[in-house]
Amino acid sequence: MTYSQELAAFVCTLTTEKIPEGTRARARQLMTDTLGVGLAGTRHPNFENAMAAVSAIPGTRGDHPVIGCSTRFLATYAALANGVACHVLDFDDTHTASIVHGSAIFLPLVLALGEELGRSGKDVQTAFVAGWEVAARVGIASGNSFHNRGFHSTAIAGIFGATAAAGKLLDLTPEQMTHAFGLAGSQASGITEFLTNSSSSKGYHVGWAARNAMEIGYLARAGATGPLSVFEGTNGLLATHGLPDRIDPPQLVADLGARWEAERVSIKPYPCCHFAHGAIDCAIALRQDGIVATDVQNIHAIIDEVAAGFVCDPIEAKWAPTSAYGAKFSLPYLVASGLIDGEVSMASFDDSSIARDDLLALASRVSSEHAEKGTTGFPKYFPGHLVVTLTDGRKVEKRVPINRGNPDAPLSDVEVADKFFRNVDGLLSKRRAKMIVEKIGALESLQDLSDLSRELVM
Repeated sequence: MTYSQELAAFVCTLTTEKIPEGTRARARQLMTDTLGVGLAGTRHPNFENAMAAVSAIPGTRGDHPVIGCSTRFLATYAALANGVACHVLDFDDTHTASIVHGSAIFLPLVLALGEELGRSGKDVQTAFVAGWEVAARVGIASGNSFHNRGFHSTAIAGIFGATAAAGKLLDLTPEQMTHAFGLAGSQASGITEFLTNSSSSKGYHVGWAARNAMEIGYLARAGATGPLSVFEGTNGLLATHGLPDRIDPPQLVADLGARWEAERVSIKPYPCCHFAHGAIDCAIALRQDGIVATDVQNIHAIIDEVAAGFVCDPIEAKWAPTSAYGAKFSLPYLVASGLIDGEVSMASFDDSSIARDDLLALASRVSSEHAEKGTTGFPKYFPGHLVVTLTDGRKVEKRVPINRGNPDAPLSDVEVADKFFRNVDGLLSKRRAKMIVEKIGALESLQDLSDLSRELVM
């Protein structure tokens, strides 16, 4: 059997009962977090642009809700718009071992397609888990080398997870699912060049994956075919998108059905690039230790090469980000915010914050170097390591080996719920927000998604 055939057999035979209760509970927690992030994202200009564009495309109007709005689109376009909302703030979760932001793809997909097909809460939850099990393994099998090639791992691995979720809801046969994975290989796209000008293209990667996966599912069900060796073939995904000395194809099916990757997803405590979270943890800890910005001569960060490519390089551009999005990918700015303000929150990225003299002055004193390979725990963890030189000549070092929010240093249920309520503050009433949390918590008892959908629209 090829790897896609093994994955297809797993997805098609997956049932709620086969998924451990702990994994199902984690899936509901991830859904709750993602919905809160998505609702908050509907206030972002990039989401507004996406809504204007989709609304202007003839024939996109339909019956499926866009969260936080009164507008309804066809299921495919509702998933696209909702995907943008869930990812645009960079506050959505990350499977760190694969470097994949999956829930922002899978939740919009399963909500739209699940409602279109009249599927139950159990069905939707199972499809969500199936998406994570496939996408995470694709990222892991790449040896995290997609990013080294200039690809966005979320977009590359995410389309396969999304195809698994869509195919599950569409009741594809194992043969059809195998072909769906083959078809998905032609949709595995998304480059990281957005970093050069902080452009909005990254936000669309997740929406496109959700939309395209639905179309792939319907194509496969109708008889469309794809290569069976989409992963391991000479011109397959791992060969074309990964690095030969890093890829590990057997990881595609390693411990399938025994190790549940949905349980290994990190929930973000800070609304910015996840690669910088360990450094933010360090900066906040330094502040708690009594270090103040006026006593700092410089701060030197030691960080993995892949992470540095996103948040440190080129360092001159990171010292003074010119947009909120640029600030979310600037380790100097984020470290300065953590040390001076003691937090990194949504308010850290408003126009007045990114122009603050005190933050920019400290950010300009931050430098970085690449950590020695294999010494940091990356990418299982996004650790922090800062060396601070004080004005009196003393050096203070702070290390955080496991970033806060990682499954090995998790946010509590209360913290996740609090994050949700903060994200929807001003958008939803407390009663309505509480009802959404309760309905997702009771997802397995819902016969369909109509009651939940009603609470998500304005």
